[in-house]
Parts: sequence; structure tokens; C-alpha cells
Amino acid sequence: MTDVFIQLGVVLGIALIVSLVMKLLRQPLIVGYIITGIIVGPSVTGFIPEGGALEAFSHIGVALLLFIVGLGLKPKVIKDVGKVAVITGLAQILFTTVGGFFIAKFLGLTPIVAFYVSLAFALSSTIIILRLLYNKQEQDTLYGRITIGFLLVQDLVAMIFFIILSASSTMGEGGWMTTIFTLLGKMAIVAVCIYVLLKFVIPHVDRIFAENKEMLFIFSIGICFAIASVFFKLGFSLELGALVAGVILSVSPYQREIAFRIQSLRDFFLIIFFVFLGANIHLGEIQSSLGFIVIFSLFVLVGNPIIMILVMRWLKYTLKTSFFAGLTVSQISEFSLIIIGMGVGLGHLPKEILGPATIVGIITITVSTYYITYNHQIYKVFYKFLHKIFPDTDRKKITSENPQEYQVILFGSHRLGGGLVRQLKNMKISYLVVDHDPEVIKVLTEKNIPCLYSSADDPDLIDNLNLTGTKLVISTIPELDVNMTLISHVKRAHSRINVLCIANRPNHAEKLYKAGATYVIMPPYLGRRFMIDLVRKNKLDHSKYKEERKKHIFDLPYLDDSLFM
Repeated sequence: MTDVFIQLGVVLGIALIVSLVMKLLRQPLIVGYIITGIIVGPSVTGFIPEGGALEAFSHIGVALLLFIVGLGLKPKVIKDVGKVAVITGLAQILFTTVGGFFIAKFLGLTPIVAFYVSLAFALSSTIIILRLLYNKQEQDTLYGRITIGFLLVQDLVAMIFFIILSASSTMGEGGWMTTIFTLLGKMAIVAVCIYVLLKFVIPHVDRIFAENKEMLFIFSIGICFAIASVFFKLGFSLELGALVAGVILSVSPYQREIAFRIQSLRDFFLIIFFVFLGANIHLGEIQSSLGFIVIFSLFVLVGNPIIMILVMRWLKYTLKTSFFAGLTVSQISEFSLIIIGMGVGLGHLPKEILGPATIVGIITITVSTYYITYNHQIYKVFYKFLHKIFPDTDRKKITSENPQEYQVILFGSHRLGGGLVRQLKNMKISYLVVDHDPEVIKVLTEKNIPCLYSSADDPDLIDNLNLTGTKLVISTIPELDVNMTLISHVKRAHSRINVLCIANRPNHAEKLYKAGATYVIMPPYLGRRFMIDLVRKNKLDHSKYKEERKKHIFDLPYLDDSLFM
């Protein structure tokens, strides 16, 4: 027992030092944890022996990760994903898996190993991508919304594969028919139990435990481990049981509180999981797997983005949106390593595959961080080259017939744009809506609203528009580079046109004003100013706040995110 504490102390100490280095280098901490594992593993210091407590802790980390993923997978989640996310997610997984399978076969891998590797490498890291999108405040852009949608689809596919893997572990020696019927019987029992828990138990029980946060925490962990243990006894994996436990608790009104309470515990054990992965990398075997590492790293870093760009272009999205979405899938997922680890544990894969796969993870996660962080700069560098390969041939086909002059040109119909469209219609002035979402253009055309399918920062767009009678240009797009380009083109065409745009940061607003913006709207600033005015005007008068509340409730139906209110 003392040895376990010493090992954990040393591992966490080294992980802290390596993490600080990763932070200074602006690299993902996951890479730091894997490097920690390499340092303490047999290949370098040999401080941590193979197996033992570290491996047991790593299984707990995976189980808690899947438990929290399950908490986010409410039964109605598939309905809420959206058609575009489903198509892009499934198409990318399909084409990447097929391409990866043939590459793996070319490298001499067996069919079962080739399938595992190709499917695992088709998944992208939700943790890495979401963190980078939120850091850049681009989660609400078109490509950001599509990316979040198809990441959810990828997570669902990964969950289905976990179920299949778990089911395969129950295959016995009694023949396929016997095994299948036994498996179906077990699944039927599990399904009935889940339904009873979802319908009759959880809605009543969790309310009792929610009165005390510590009790809610113990209750949630207890459900996770209890259901995982039941699944293990039925012949399924612990990880699948933890996932199902999360799905069961996802219907609870305290789902967010549960996820928040368990997150720190999950993070601790996940650190151990990635350290364990690193400890299983034998540097002496890397040289023999160099071809595998190089080819699959290039496939993920170059092939995956190209596949996503082609899928997005087929769906009529602009090259820029397609390119940005493509860059997000240029790394493998933490689920990729979990799937390969489960394959090794089930005896489907040789243990030697885990090290090279982890190295591919380190390379792709590191490089993709730069891809996503500097996506605008990369797009500018390759702009002309990309347009030669992926020309915007569909633009004219879905551009509606419009008059030549407009008093107002609105860029972006999502969120703020929807309310502005209604206001412009009421003002009875000529206007044009420009959007780069083909789904939006389709709806606009059906509503007989003048529209143009294009990106706001397309260098040819402003030159082709007649701005003679234009008095106002509005951009609801929160991207700094897009607005800077738009202002530059508009002011060069007609310097007296008013330009309104949006910024999320004060330094961005300053840059836009210097570029020539007439007014920059900052939602956080306006919200703060409104709150101050509300308190100043109403002070402590309860009746006045109730009156403001009535006005707000009356306006809510007109403030949703749809195109037309």
C-alpha cells in the first residue's frame, strides 16, 4: 500500500512539472500526461511497473469519463443534433474508416486490427476541440455550431462501438446461436431495468438526495459503480455500465450538478489513464513502427480535413466554413485510445499496437492545436490554392434574384440577424441579407427575402455589389478577421456608409473602430449597462421589477434564435 502512495506522489509530481512546461509551450495537457507516463514507464526510468494499481486507477478514469458523457446523452439528444451534423459526422467517420482500413491493410495489419485502428482514428477529440473553440470564442460561428454537432454524432458512434465491444466479450464456446440468444436475453433484462429506473425510480429518489450536495455526490457515484458492477457480472464491460449509468441519470433535473460534482474526480483518474498509456509506450519498439506512425499521422492531419471539406462542399457550404470545420478533425480522440485499449484488453489487438497509436495521438493532438488556433491565418495562406481545387461553383445556383441597389445590407441571419430582418421588413426599406449557410439561404428564399449566398470576407463580394444607394451595412458575425476585411472593402468602396458590427472583446472593438466601424456592439457590455440602468431606475421597488418582468416575458417569443419571428 505504501508503494502505491509513493508511486502516485512521484507520478503526480512529475505530471505537474511536465504540465507547467506544456502550459508555457501552449500545448494540450493530455500530451503532458502521456509524456509523464513515458518518463515513469519501463522505457525511461522504470519507476512504474506494468499493470498494478496504476492500471486499476486508469479503468476508473475511463469509467467516470463515460459516466459524464452519458450524463450529456439524454434520450432525445439524437433528435436535437440536426441533419447537417448527422450527415457530416457519419460521412466523415465512414470515409475515414474505409480509407484508414485500406492504409492499414497496405501496412500489413490483419483485418481485425485494421478495422479497430481505422475506426478509432476516425474519431476526433471533443475535449480538445471544444476547449479551443471556446478559447477563440468561435463556438457560436457557423463552423463552430456544425463542429459541435458532428462531435456529438461521433460520441454516439463511439458509444455504439463500446456496446458492440462489450457484447463481443460475452461470446463463449457454446456456438453462435446460443451466444446470440444469451446476449439478447441479457440485453432485454438490462433494457427493462433501465426503463424502470428512468420511469419510476430516478425521478423520485434523486430529489431526496439532492437536498444535500454530499449525499447527491455519493448517490451518483454509487449508481455509477453499482450499474457498472451489474454489467460486469452480466458479461459486459465496466465502461459500458458506467456509460449506461450516466444515461439513466441524464433525465434527472440535477444532471448538471452531478456532472459538476464528479468532474474533479474524473479529471484525477483520467490523468492516471493517460499516464498509464504513456507508460505502455516502449521507445525501443517505436523504430519498427515508424512507418505506421508517420503514415497514419499524415492521414489524420491531412486526409481527415480533406474528407470533411469534401463532405461540407457537397452540402453546399462555403469553402471557408468547410475548411475551418475540416481543420477541427485533424486529431484522434481520447476515445480512440480507449477503444484500442479495450481491444487489447479483449485480446482482439496485440499489445504492441497501443504504443504507436498513442504516439499518433500525441503528434496529431499537438499539431491540430496549431491548426485550430491559427485557422484564419492558414486559410489566408492557402486561399488561392484552395479556390482552384474547390471552386465556389454552387454560388450562383442558390443565389436569389435581387435588385441592384439596397439601402441596408445585413451579413448574417443567425441570432441578432433574425430580429433585424423583421425590423427591416417593418421599416419598408430595401435590404439584402448575405449568409454563408445554405440552409439559411434556402429558408430566406422560401420567404421571398432578398438574399445572397456568400462569405462576408469574400474579396469579390463587395466589388460585385452595387453600393451606390447603400446607407448602412450591418454584420452580426462575431469574428474579428471577417469584420476587419468587411470594413476595409466597404470603406474603400464608399467611405460614408455606416458600418455596424459585433465584438466580444474590448481589444477587438478598438481594432474595429480604428478600421472605420461606425459603431461596435459588445453583448457583454450592453448586458452590463442594461443591468446597471435597471438597478438605477427600479432601485429596490419589487413592483417595478415585476413590470419589467412582464415586458420581458411578452417579448420572449420574438427573441428566439430562429430566422423569422
